[in-house]
Amino acid sequence: MFLSKKRKIAELFDTISEMNGLLLRVNDPETAVSDCLAALNAILYHLEQERESPIRTIDLLKNVQGSFNAFWNGDVEVNADKIHALSEQIGMLKEMFNVEINVKLNVVFLPYKASMWDSLATIYEAAAKDEHCVARVVPIPYYQLSQNEAIPTYEGDRFPPDVPITHYNDYNLEQEEPDIIFVHNIYDQYNTITRVHEHYFTSNLKNFTDMLVYVPYHMSSFIQPNSQGDRSYNLSSVKNVDKVILAGEYLKKAAVRDGIPEEKLLVLGSPKLDAMTKVINKQIPYPEAWKDKIEGKTVYVLNTGCLYFADQTPGKVERLADFLHFPRYVENSVVIWRPHPLTQISIMKYTPNLFEYYSNLIKKINDGHPAYKHIILDESDDYLPALQAADVLISYDGSLLRSYLLTGKRVLFWDGNMPKGSLVPSDAFYYTFDQSEPWFEIIKKFAKGLDPLAENRKDLASKVYSNIDGTSGQKVYQTIKECVAQQVK
Repeated sequence: MFLSKKRKIAELFDTISEMNGLLLRVNDPETAVSDCLAALNAILYHLEQERESPIRTIDLLKNVQGSFNAFWNGDVEVNADKIHALSEQIGMLKEMFNVEINVKLNVVFLPYKASMWDSLATIYEAAAKDEHCVARVVPIPYYQLSQNEAIPTYEGDRFPPDVPITHYNDYNLEQEEPDIIFVHNIYDQYNTITRVHEHYFTSNLKNFTDMLVYVPYHMSSFIQPNSQGDRSYNLSSVKNVDKVILAGEYLKKAAVRDGIPEEKLLVLGSPKLDAMTKVINKQIPYPEAWKDKIEGKTVYVLNTGCLYFADQTPGKVERLADFLHFPRYVENSVVIWRPHPLTQISIMKYTPNLFEYYSNLIKKINDGHPAYKHIILDESDDYLPALQAADVLISYDGSLLRSYLLTGKRVLFWDGNMPKGSLVPSDAFYYTFDQSEPWFEIIKKFAKGLDPLAENRKDLASKVYSNIDGTSGQKVYQTIKECVAQQVK
């Protein structure tokens, strides 16, 4: 029996016990007895659905039914002695129910984008291994928001083959009443590029569970939040969430300072780092098409965000062209370009005039145009092969860079210096807009193996994030499970 159902049955037993104690004082004892019999019938129905029949509980329940039926039929007078005797029967029934009924957790994961599944994957793995848990993955529908339309989208067919998927049409939240719901998007109606279906807004989900858990789909920045900074928890919908999983202690301090109740905040790291740890500890295969292109070369992974083309457009296009073309004059180099999965829809939303340019660029790279023969376009849902292949990551502050900190490899940071409030020291990265040395000169030195900052990047991730040893997902699941157990007490 799932925990939520057992809890409701226990509450029904308490109500029956209370009604029994009031039979001498209520104006209409027949109605009270009838209500108790109806409740007992409902409980009996659920007990008879159990795979392993709780025989002793059912026997005791039928005895209690018999006592109430005796009241109802007038075979026994309702008096203090009979009520006391029935109260003892109900007490024995409650005790046997608690002993005999084994509980399982009913847990559901509601991701929306396959490329963001890594934020929940190791939590699911921990739940799936727990014999006292039934865990299901239900990818939910969402809309891609262009300027003129909301495009319905579903990615349930894009998840890893080892993750069993339940279609959202086959999962009824009202009937299931899950003990725990894990989500990685709580933006509800406030998002501007994508929006989950309104049925899965947190304002609705909270009606079906007592434990709604938010695990951000992105890695939190190593830049400490300030009064103007963006925060994963600073949304009005956070009021609907029972727990927020935070990647580092610095985020909790900022959240408490911003008025988020401390009891909502759990600093347990990010499951996204679990995924990166697996790659570091055990090499994963590259796509077959990459092997000939990257072998024996210095590999640069170029990371552009979902809003890359949304502002300062002329300069952004020019800078992108520079980075895509430098392998033409830097020998033995190759660029893996990984545009954010939401790049195309963000262009449709904010800069539709660039859609043709972007589409043509993608087509030329995919078609093997000579000008882009040293470019690999990576539009897959899995970013890990690219980060594993990388010798250098060219990136601004984003989720890929934050995960990449675990590798200790070279970073060409897309800025002139480290932003204020960084927990990463300024001498850990190289900079694209370094006034003392042009970025392309730095890249030429990279090709020769130069890396004077290598020592400064050791253990960078541990200075920012918690549980970077691959245990974040397990700890999230175990901690939430304990929180649910405490709710029952």
